[in-house]
Amino acid sequence: MGDCAVVRVAGAIDVGTLTTLAGELHHVITTKLPRLVVDLRRVTRMEAAALEVFAEAHDLAVEHGGWLRASGAGQWLGDLLRAAHTVQPLDHYPTLAEALPAYRPGIISRP
Repeated sequence: MGDCAVVRVAGAIDVGTLTTLAGELHHVITTKLPRLVVDLRRVTRMEAAALEVFAEAHDLAVEHGGWLRASGAGQWLGDLLRAAHTVQPLDHYPTLAEALPAYRPGIISRP
């Protein structure tokens, strides 16, 4: 995707998959590109614990001169961020195209 990497996630993000997700995000950020879009269109459900994984991946990306964005989650991600009382905002975009660097600035969800 040009100036950034895209990680597509499908299925449930829960306690059983968090370690795999965290490892993949770490691998992409440290070995490929620190500018990363996580495509959540095919996620069927996501536990609040995943927000910590995304926060850690965001911090790692920033340490490597990049950023992390989420795309395609719909309203459920904003609802989860508010319900989890998360302090760290997560840039999220309605579509993958909008999350790509050439598109436009993102929508920041705050609790």
